[in-house]
Amino acid sequence: MKVLGIVAEYNPFHLGHLYHLKESLKLIEPDYSIAVMSGNFTQRGEPAIIDKWLRAEAALRCGIDLVLELPVVYSTQSAEFFAYGGVQLLNHTGLVTHMSFGSESTDLDTLRHLAEILTYEDDSYKLKLKDFLRQGLSFPVARQHAIREYLRQTGKPHSESHEISSLMIGSNTILAVEYLKALKKTDSPIIPVIVRRIASAYNSTVLQKGITSAASIRREFYRNGLTEGLKESMPKASYDVLANAVESGRGPSMAGRLDDLVLGLLRRSSREEISQWMNVEEGLENRIKESALDASSTEDLIAALKTKRYVRTRLHRIIIHGLLNLTKDRFRELNSGTGPKYIRILGFSSKALPLLKELKNKARVPVLTKAAHYKRYDNALREMFEYDILATDIYALTLGRDDLRKGGRDLIQGPVIL
Repeated sequence: MKVLGIVAEYNPFHLGHLYHLKESLKLIEPDYSIAVMSGNFTQRGEPAIIDKWLRAEAALRCGIDLVLELPVVYSTQSAEFFAYGGVQLLNHTGLVTHMSFGSESTDLDTLRHLAEILTYEDDSYKLKLKDFLRQGLSFPVARQHAIREYLRQTGKPHSESHEISSLMIGSNTILAVEYLKALKKTDSPIIPVIVRRIASAYNSTVLQKGITSAASIRREFYRNGLTEGLKESMPKASYDVLANAVESGRGPSMAGRLDDLVLGLLRRSSREEISQWMNVEEGLENRIKESALDASSTEDLIAALKTKRYVRTRLHRIIIHGLLNLTKDRFRELNSGTGPKYIRILGFSSKALPLLKELKNKARVPVLTKAAHYKRYDNALREMFEYDILATDIYALTLGRDDLRKGGRDLIQGPVIL
């Protein structure tokens, strides 16, 4: 049996995602497809446009057979841990034979070479990286420069080292390299397959007709609502899920509704507490504490804190980690061993019933179809899952309908079945 694995956010599922899925199915010809999808908070540290069950429904209606949740302790991390969590979940199924991901570059040999450099990180590379970080560069930019210098030191001509290191500019290529790193680190038998990313860049906020970035779709939606341009950039099934969510009041999320909670938390927390949160380094806790007194919104806070080193996405991740009280020590402990401790099913199609049967037989970690059953397992699993519960309870506060703002939904909401 051939099974395709994809790690995604589908925030929301758009024509680019459909293109990637169709090309992957064409290249691999799998019997089934599994998507590991971010839950209610994404890698940007922001609430997803609609909740994880609605996004799972959209993915199923657009052709995915089974949707699993990437635990929030991984979904809100940098590319390295996001990719590791996703790859390990695919490994844990015991079923996935191929993994497909998009990239601006499809040169698998070069991407594997970059992954090898970043996997082993010899002393020469580490020193170069530290030097560029000391200059105040963001981690992705410092890493790009360090790779370029390292390649030149190992004998690559300037033009070639420049060309190879420049691949690390593309957001999808960065993730592709991290997926390859994770496959190597976990000694995974899963075969990687690359689909070239086409049309707009991952971070582009300009809405284009047809295939466009998720960022541009979200920007258009939050500014202008359900426009014709939005309809033309999404598969009908996905657009209908989004439109129905708006009509029923189940969406969209509004991050600004968390402003009081965020500012209240930062004003209450001590500098020592803040310093323990994931991604807080080099005295940033002092600037966070001071800026929280002057800010009247989360956006004010981000604007005051943003630097070349601390970009918006990293700051948003820090905030969600603060709301979750996810510290560096807790993440280190939870990430040890197998990585993700469970497989949480968000939704599946009727076609996937034989796959589910196989999953229950082959899975290397517990499979959760009923969330309330998580209490049957060990402390590490329970603690990781309780972060997901808390994330959903916080996400509820971004919604407008009073009945949806209540907590505890993770324990009563079953998988989407189509």
